[in-house]
Amino acid sequence: MGEEIKGHVNQLIALLPDLAKAFQTDEPQEVLHMDISLPEIFVLRELSSNEKPTMSELGRSISMDLSTLTRTVDKLVKKEFVARKRDPEDRRMVRVALTAKGRRIISRFEEARKKHIESILRQMTSQERKDLL
Repeated sequence: MGEEIKGHVNQLIALLPDLAKAFQTDEPQEVLHMDISLPEIFVLRELSSNEKPTMSELGRSISMDLSTLTRTVDKLVKKEFVARKRDPEDRRMVRVALTAKGRRIISRFEEARKKHIESILRQMTSQERKDLL
């Protein structure tokens, strides 16, 4: 490994604990009032970029086992954030899709997250931001 890479590795190792601590701070109030868990967010985020995957495809893409995914999707269906739909070409296959309500909630979540990350970055020095990025 070249000296430059070793230097970057050491800088990143030094920065990671502070960064992790900053991201473990309280979520913005808007996120706290969304009544949504981290696994549910993983599913919604994936569905926002991967339209109508099967449960197996969804599980693989977010590294979630099928039993956990099923429980998570059940909760999201109950909240009307996602819908299960039979594949018209193969009725044995069930696909998962965001509903309009799900699109709105993930959009709100992403906006709140961006504001949260922005506030963290504002607390960092210019050099810390350069090191991070």
